[in-house]
Amino acid sequence: MVNRSARLALCVSAAAVLMFGVAACSAPDVSPTVIPNPSLTAGPSASTNAEWGAYGTKDDACAAVAGDVLTLALAPKNLALADPDGGVDDIDDTIRTAAASAPPAIAANYAQLSAIVRTYGQALSSWNDEVEAIRASASATASASASSSASTATANPTPGAPATSTPTPEPERPAFVDTAFEAQLDSIKNWLSDTCG
Repeated sequence: MVNRSARLALCVSAAAVLMFGVAACSAPDVSPTVIPNPSLTAGPSASTNAEWGAYGTKDDACAAVAGDVLTLALAPKNLALADPDGGVDDIDDTIRTAAASAPPAIAANYAQLSAIVRTYGQALSSWNDEVEAIRASASATASASASSSASTATANPTPGAPATSTPTPEPERPAFVDTAFEAQLDSIKNWLSDTCG
């Protein structure tokens, strides 16, 4: 197993490769998500070696997967802050784009990452729907109580009579448990370490 300092050195090296390109190669075009677009980076050998996915060469695949690892390492933090109405979908789209280009040896890991993110997205969406329903119900109850209190006050003026309805507490936002995510990401890191050195 590779120790943490070696992994850190590998990630720093990968970032340097992505930023400055590999010697004797031009730097790949990088998408806003830091995951290279294989249609822009694949050269003439892209279709000749399926071992490297859509990247065509080992060097291109290693550089792209290193960039993916850097991007994916941030995903759990981004998911914790993601907007229930689309933020999770954006993260999943990034993972699915990377999966479509990934070397076959690790494509299943990307697919699992996507499934984990989609499952969390469904939980977040359900939570958001529940919160909105509670808020709508509370708003309707408050409006009804206000008009009911006004008519009751005129019919039976009892000063200081408290309202009897208790608001429903909102459920806590679901937490993204990153254990399964990290396990899949570790498999990609291991491939990167074993294959790319």
